[in-house]
Amino acid sequence: MALEITEEKAGTVRILALIGRLDTETAPDFELKAHDQFTEGDRHFVIDLSGIDYVSSAGLRVLLALAKQVSSDGSMKLCGLASHVRQVFDLAGFSKLLNIQSNLKDCIAEHDHADMDADKIADMAKQLLGDRADAAPVAAPSPSASPQMQSSAASLLGAPTMQTTRAKPGLWARFMAWLRGE
Repeated sequence: MALEITEEKAGTVRILALIGRLDTETAPDFELKAHDQFTEGDRHFVIDLSGIDYVSSAGLRVLLALAKQVSSDGSMKLCGLASHVRQVFDLAGFSKLLNIQSNLKDCIAEHDHADMDADKIADMAKQLLGDRADAAPVAAPSPSASPQMQSSAASLLGAPTMQTTRAKPGLWARFMAWLRGE
């Protein structure tokens, strides 16, 4: 299963929203993306895990490695963990090691380096979702917003999200599938 990674910028904060599974096959894709962002100068990260339905030890390792990498001159916050994913973090002791917020809006509102206030983000999300923010899931993408943006906006508002098609599997997943003869 592929991991979809969307990114946004709020001030000097890089927001990475993950959708799918963060496991042995997909963790290297996220690690590479985060490493590239770090190399390009990003030091403050918000990782939105509201679209993650499974995290393995490989996923936990990558998150911890990023947190350690930015600890000297940056920050990393996680948000949007589903209850079963939060349980994995709790059992592994990562809830005490990492800064975890309930949702993206709170995470951005409390971040010192984000120049977008939470109300502005909520207004942008409502614009992307239209009048459906507190109604039914979004049925079709509007011409002005991609499905990823709609999903992120719905997640921010706590609204139901539409099912999006998964992005093409990452390099590592395709390589492993090739090795397995798939």
